[in-house]
Order: sequence, then structure tokens, then C-alpha cells
Amino acid sequence: MTSASAPAVAAYKKTIVFVEPPYTMWDRSMDRLRQGEETIPGMGPLVLAAVARQKGYRSKILDAKKGGISEEDVARQVAAMTPDHVGFSATTISIHNAARIAARIKELVPGVVTTVGGPHVSAIPERTLESFPSFDYGVVGEGEISYFDLLERLGKGAPTELVPGLVFRSKDRVFANARAPYIEALDELPEPAWDLLDNFPHHFHPSIFNYKTTPVGTLVTSRGCPFSCVFCDRSTSGREGRMHSVPYVIKLLERLKGMGVRHVLFYDDLFTVKKSRVRDLCERMIELKLDLSWSCNSHPNLLDLDTMRLMKRAGCWQIAYGIESGSQTVLDHVKREVRLPRMIETLRLTQEAGIRAKGMMMIAHPVETEQTLEETRQFLRTVPMDLAQITKFTPYPGTPAYATIREKGTFHEDWERMNAMNFTFVPNGLSEERLEQWFDVLYRTFYRRRDIVWKLVKIFAAEPRYLRRFLSYAKVYVSQRMLRRNPRPPKEMAACTA
Repeated sequence: MTSASAPAVAAYKKTIVFVEPPYTMWDRSMDRLRQGEETIPGMGPLVLAAVARQKGYRSKILDAKKGGISEEDVARQVAAMTPDHVGFSATTISIHNAARIAARIKELVPGVVTTVGGPHVSAIPERTLESFPSFDYGVVGEGEISYFDLLERLGKGAPTELVPGLVFRSKDRVFANARAPYIEALDELPEPAWDLLDNFPHHFHPSIFNYKTTPVGTLVTSRGCPFSCVFCDRSTSGREGRMHSVPYVIKLLERLKGMGVRHVLFYDDLFTVKKSRVRDLCERMIELKLDLSWSCNSHPNLLDLDTMRLMKRAGCWQIAYGIESGSQTVLDHVKREVRLPRMIETLRLTQEAGIRAKGMMMIAHPVETEQTLEETRQFLRTVPMDLAQITKFTPYPGTPAYATIREKGTFHEDWERMNAMNFTFVPNGLSEERLEQWFDVLYRTFYRRRDIVWKLVKIFAAEPRYLRRFLSYAKVYVSQRMLRRNPRPPKEMAACTA
């Protein structure tokens, strides 16, 4: 069996361009809302580019996630780099854009080899290549082994069908090999190739309200997540937690600081999953007087007051928790190990430690009802949080919820709308219109609280750029909501926000 449909590649060809395609967080007519989105490149392409360079390839990176760049622009910029290989890192929301860009690059650069990696192809490998012929190959899971095994075989003209984790075509069929072993010795990976980015870190900014000061850098210091949330996809890095050592992380922090970074976003799924490691890292940061502020994600069950006080001393500014819902009924289904009293106490202790507590929530869970939404509204009236981010439940391919989601309600699997800001899934007993009403009510419930308004005033005063960005896209959002002319909420719901 051979993968004859992919272009042959001569051994001398050595240029790889790693591309993060643009994606649309909102409707395209609301383009200015993208000013609130993140424009920091993902760690995956940065590490892959560093590995490629280590192996003798000429590495280049094009991060096109920022709004305002067209698919044609991306394709032409890539073509100008005269690539021999183009590697795409794509999520579900960006997979169509990646495929269209790949097709255009093939027109501009005959013979180029296109490969797609990332969570979407890792979750549904065969469907991805069947749907998008512009990708020659796919790589499932972590690409540091499989992708370069593929390139080496292509360079030698050797068969590629035995590459672990490879998705490929043969005789008009798509095949997916078993994934390569997960990388256990993460410290053996080279440092991310930040130097390949134009004007890093000054050209990039994170999502609004996620940082204390700029410039900002990001780090992922672990891979894998042991928890079983029904909405999380672990297709890429698996369930077993693997971590960089504290000395390795310190080395990366020192490098970022040397490049001008003043705030670091730790984007590990669970930065705090091993408390002893967090404490060791904080103590080392304090000892070295790194003078960096930072934010991280955590699970509501993991931290205690002493650890959070140490984190505060080491520069921790904000912890984002996966709250998901204010209803225990919903939590029992989507995040079984979490209990509301423990969650609320963790949030309270976070604030007591002097750290901002951010809650990441979603509505339209598979078991969502009017009653659970009202419970969430009551929760938001008093919960000790500084910031609430509410999104819309989205059953991504690869998540535990995905396989049976159609039994729980109506699911429109439109990959280009699956961005957590569209109701692509509507639970039984509810409607999209009703969910939109609840979405607005829940946001207003939290952000009309006097204590939250006062906190926002202080945030805007401390970081004026927040206000400019916020007003820019809030104006567009409000005008679009008015244009949609949604029916007014029922009297009982309107009374909830009075």
C-alpha cells in the first residue's frame, strides 16, 4: 500500500511553513468584534518550528488568527516563502479556512506538500481528509515525532504508510494509523521558536481582561488532562498528565522576560494539577525575583489558601476556573467531581489570597432546563468572582459528549459555526431563541452587580487599553443585537434582571 496521491518530494527540499489559519469568532459582519480576540500564536506551531530547525529544515511561521487577513492574503504570504512543506494547525472552527488556504497554496506553489494537525484531525482523522482533498496528509496527536518521520520518508522517497499517527490516502480511500507514543520527556523538546515571529512580543495581545500589563507571552508547561469533562477534547495530548520540569519552565520564563514580556499566560489545561510542582515553581520565581505577573487555569478542587498565597507572592494575578454551570444537576452530568459548595469556597479563597477569580461558564448543556438556567442565574447573583465568561455549549468532535449528543437535543454540525458563540446544539425542551434570551440575562445578572461594576471601573482605570477595545466591539455587538430584533424576554425573565 502506498500513498501515491501525494506529491513526490525531492530530498533537497527543506523549507517548512507552519500556518495557523484565520478563524471567525463571530459573524463576519461583526468584524470589529475580533479586536477582543487573542492574537498570540499557539505553542504547537512554535515548538514544531523549533524541532524542524533542530533537524535542519528552514522553519517559518505564519500566524493568521488575527482578524482582517483574508484567505487569499494568507496563501500569497505563504507562497512568497517558497515552501516545500506547509503544516497547518487547525481547530474545528478553522478547519475549512485551512483547507481553502491549502488549496490556493497548491495552485501558487505546484508540488508543495500540505499536512494538517491539531485537535480536529486528531478527533476525526478519516472524515477530515475525506472532506478536504487539499490536505495531502494528516497527523493525529502530538506531531513532534510523526510529522518529521513523514518528512524524512518523503525526502528519501520511502513509503509513508507505516508512519505512526499518519492519516493518508491510498487507492481512493483514507487510512489512519495508530498514533505515535506520547512524548514523556518533554524537557528534551527545544524552546519555542519565538524568534521566528515578527516583533514578538510587542505585536501580539491576548484576549481582553486576561492580562495585567503588556507585553504578554504564553507558555504551556504540561500536556494531557486527567479529568473527564464531557465537553473537552483530549484527542491531541491524551488523559495522562506530563509536565516540564521546574528548571525548564524557569528557563523559558527568563527567556520571555529577556524578550520584553511582562505578563505570562500559562495555558496548560490544568496548570495546578500537581500542587507540589506549583509550589516549587513559585518558590523559584520568588527566589530569582523574576518580577513577572501571570495568569493560569485551574480546577475548582485543586488549590488551598496557602498555595494561592504563595502563587500571589510569585506574581499570580488571575486564576481562571472551569465553573461551567451554577446548577449541581448540570455539574453532575458534565463535571461529575465538582460540588458547588467546594467551588464557591475555592473562589472565595482565591479572592482572599489577593488573586482575581475568573469563572468560565457555558449554557445549553445536554441536561439544561429552565430550572437549571434559573439556578445558574441565582448563582451569578452572589458568587465571589471578579470576571465571568459565558459561552455556548458546543459538542466538538472528540469530546465525550459528541457520540451521543443527538439523543439529547438538536445538533447542527456546522464546523464553521462551532466557535462556542453559536447555539449549534439546543437541548430537548428548549429553543435557540429562549437560550439567546437566557444568555443575555445571565450576562446582565453578573455584570449589573454593583461590586462587579466597581471592579470593572478599577480595571479600566488600571489598563486604559481595555476600555478602548471593550467599547469598540461592544458598540458593534449591541447594534447587531438590535438589528436582529429578537423578541423581548417574557415578563418573568425581564423581572429577573430588574
